[in-house]
Amino acid sequence: MKSIQIEKNKWEKINKIVLRVDNIDLIHRKNLTINFVCGFENISRGRCVLLVKEKNKKQIDNLFIHNDKALMEVNIFLDYKKIDSLLYHISLKRNSSKKIKVTISTSDSLMINQKGDLYVDSETKIKINEINWNIPLL
Repeated sequence: MKSIQIEKNKWEKINKIVLRVDNIDLIHRKNLTINFVCGFENISRGRCVLLVKEKNKKQIDNLFIHNDKALMEVNIFLDYKKIDSLLYHISLKRNSSKKIKVTISTSDSLMINQKGDLYVDSETKIKINEINWNIPLL
């Protein structure tokens, strides 16, 4: 019985978060923002809001983890040409059954257990090193 208890509490470090895009909204006010509502592929619970915004200054891509709700917020800053290119490629997507996947590499590790539960002790802001888009076209 004790070995089962130990197995439940095993935590591992991850530096990549895989998101499944469920919905996309375009917000055009003073600056253009793409709002992606996502679920997780490698974390078992929660949701994520990924915002792609036009880069103004020396803004750093980051993710913010709330400790009071199952929500992660990701902020990606791109120049207008890259945002335009991303929108173009999203518009080419014709297969609605295959979801867009976004892989985020972080500068700091996150902890998940074998069930995929994310360990959150306090609100956390982490720098994003890299983001990769997988947009299925057919």
